Parts: sequence; C-alpha cells; structure tokens
Amino acid sequence: MSTLKLNAELREGKGTAVSRKLRREELVPAQLYQREKENLNLQVVAKELDKIVSEAGTSTIITLVVNGEEKNVLIKDYQRHPFKNQYLHVDFLGVNMNETLRVSVPVVLLNRDEIRVQPSVLMQQLEEVEIETLPKDIPAEFTVDVQNMEYNDVFYVKDLDGINDGKITVLTDLEEVVCTLSEPQEEVLEDDAEVSAADVEVIGEEE
Repeated sequence: MSTLKLNAELREGKGTAVSRKLRREELVPAQLYQREKENLNLQVVAKELDKIVSEAGTSTIITLVVNGEEKNVLIKDYQRHPFKNQYLHVDFLGVNMNETLRVSVPVVLLNRDEIRVQPSVLMQQLEEVEIETLPKDIPAEFTVDVQNMEYNDVFYVKDLDGINDGKITVLTDLEEVVCTLSEPQEEVLEDDAEVSAADVEVIGEEE
C-alpha cells in the first residue's frame, strides 16, 4: 500500500445543489472509477485533498480509505474554481497492482534558476512523458539538470534521468524536444519609412 493516504466517505445524493452544499462545508465531491466494479460517489475533505495533490500529483499511487476499506488509486483528474481557492471535483481511478497502466509523468527541469550562461532564455517544450508500466514502478517525475546548458543546447526525451529504466515502456517519442537554451534576441526597431512631400495629403487641397 502507498504511504500516502486519503480518507473518503460515501456521498449521498447527486447534482449541483448537493455539490455546492459540500463545498460550503469544505468538502469536495469525488468519484471512484473501478474496473469491473461499481463506481462510487464519494466526498473528501478539501484540505486533505490539497495536501495529497501537492505530494502525489496524478502519477503517484495513493491509498484511498473508503469507510475503512483501503483501495489503491491514482488521481485521474481534478477541477478547481477559476479564481476561488476551491476544488470543484476530483476523480479517482482504481488500480490493479498486477496490471500495467498508461500514465503521464511530469518533466522537471532541475536548477533552472541557476543556469550558468547568462543572459539566456530557457524554453520548456514538453511538460509530461507518457509511459506504460506496473503501478509500483511509476516514477514520480522525470528530471534533467539544465544548470550547465550552453546556448543552442537541446535536451530530448532520451536525455531525461530515469527514462531508460527497463521496467517502463516510453510511449512518447524519444527524439521529442524537452527544452532548449538560447541567447536573448535584441529587438530591432525599424526606422520610420521616409515619406515624400508628394505623398502627404494636404487638407483642403482641391483636386
């Protein structure tokens, strides 16, 4: 079982009114999707969910405790209010630890604030890598250290730390660009185009 645990309770009722009432009570409506089992309508405490999301993201197995029964799950998706600090809904996916999963693992650029070549522009072009593996072998993240990059350097998926782990199958193209480093381009201001006297309209001039 995962060391990350989240308590959940069965949720009574459905619909917008029920969901709004739960949010006022600092609870989050939730759904647990389970293969070959009935999906469950749940509710979780907002503060506890926030802690789990920050630690687990969507690529780490967590233990969801439903009325005392422990279930291995992934956070499949969650929605937040566009401007309120509030979760609107969360979906969990039940996991069979003996079956492979397709998941997206976040890419993290290490030391991005300590790049030696300055000034420079670091562009991250890939945020996640899709893989297939057993749940116990899902990495929390893939990383690459960008501190010593030079101008015009490029890192690809194949350069990520942990990408060659024999326990995972990488579905994203290994030649896909993860990030690049370039020199800032000075903005060139074009001189105002010369305008001849003949091209200037004279107000009140008769044709």
